[in-house]
Amino acid sequence: MKIHRVVVGGAAIIILGIALWSGISLSKAQMVYDQDQEMNPTAAPSDTTPEPQAETATVVTASATAALTEVPTPTEDILLPPEQLEDWPVIPTLSPAMVEVYLQGIEMGNDPRRFSKAGDCQNLPAMYLGLFDTPGSYFLRLSEGHLQETIDHFQGSFSRDSMAVKGGFTFPALFSPLRADPNFCSPGESPLECELRIWNPTFLIVSMEYPFPGRTAETYEQYLTRVVEHALARGIVPILTTKADNIEGDNSINQVIARVAYRYDVPMMNYWLSVQELPYGGIDLSDTLIPGFHTTAVARSFRNYDTLRTLDGFLRTVQSLLPSP
Repeated sequence: MKIHRVVVGGAAIIILGIALWSGISLSKAQMVYDQDQEMNPTAAPSDTTPEPQAETATVVTASATAALTEVPTPTEDILLPPEQLEDWPVIPTLSPAMVEVYLQGIEMGNDPRRFSKAGDCQNLPAMYLGLFDTPGSYFLRLSEGHLQETIDHFQGSFSRDSMAVKGGFTFPALFSPLRADPNFCSPGESPLECELRIWNPTFLIVSMEYPFPGRTAETYEQYLTRVVEHALARGIVPILTTKADNIEGDNSINQVIARVAYRYDVPMMNYWLSVQELPYGGIDLSDTLIPGFHTTAVARSFRNYDTLRTLDGFLRTVQSLLPSP
């Protein structure tokens, strides 16, 4: 079956406000971005990011513990091959195969009002999506009331501290019980297993951006594949995303991400493409901690908006198929 992806169009895009909290000042910003308009680099806020705090929400366990008996097998039938990454759209659509996974997950007890994140420091709520749980810290156009409905639908998922997100996390850390929070995770449980059990989501955003020295594209692909299969086996739809940087020098990590998305028919947000019209591709040149890695505040606002639009599109696709409350 073919996947029909929505290509981002229109010159004007609202850049959502950026909210930083947990000791970092909260700010609001609204800006209209025109593809034909030349923009000056925007300095990123402090690289200091808070460690995830203890989750105080009630722990939710899936009502059905059995995993899917059959993980969706790799398929070559997709709109574009991964070699054409520059042509993949920013905003993906949900393929029929993933709709089926989603509905199976609902039958298994996954919560249709929740999503989770797995990744490193750039996925902490202060850097990614947390603002949507704080009214007044973002702006939407009058014509985008449906996006507010999506924010309301997934309320609580945007700003919570995922057990599978932490500064310095790598893919191996996601599977290591030694890196799990003992306050919330069971003995022998990995951070990824813990997060999926506690929050019981229907979607899992996967974004592991930095290839540490010694890490290769081949090992990155192996671990990303493992995360994807782990989610699919539990009826959870993985949402992959390319990264803005090319710190590895040959763009091989983004190629790997596209290849895994292609192979498993899972959605992939093309963050790399989204920020190409920004100065320096959205990379913060003033950053000296890891030169060429961290993104600007404007680039992060692009990412927030793209993710919200992606979740909104997925919600519109499955909404009529959900059981009545």
